[in-house]
Amino acid sequence: MIFTHRAKLNAKDIENQIEENAKSINLMLKHTYPFSANLPKKGFDIKEYATVYELCIGSLAAKLLNTQPELSILMPCRISVYEIKGECFVSTPDLEIQLETLKCKDDLKKEILSLYDDIVAMIKKW
Repeated sequence: MIFTHRAKLNAKDIENQIEENAKSINLMLKHTYPFSANLPKKGFDIKEYATVYELCIGSLAAKLLNTQPELSILMPCRISVYEIKGECFVSTPDLEIQLETLKCKDDLKKEILSLYDDIVAMIKKW
């Protein structure tokens, strides 16, 4: 259900590149959740780096919402960058597996899977 890649870069380097890399595949960075920075401020100890990024292609989001709004649960695309014992990993939901179990119109499914392929390719560069 989750695609995970062991990154060659560290989390801070990915953080510095993610918005530009996302733009190169037509994704907009919509929101960032810097959990390892925010949760300690609320009194919760987070031992390693963890940030989640929400990304979106407006035209695909509009198409999905206008044709199959029940699939909006897949929106926006999320990428998690985190460290475990000093090693950096990047994860994203595996849309291929999710779409196998959901009824999705063929043309929409093709667009979503194309985007997923682009996201995985971007992640693998890190």
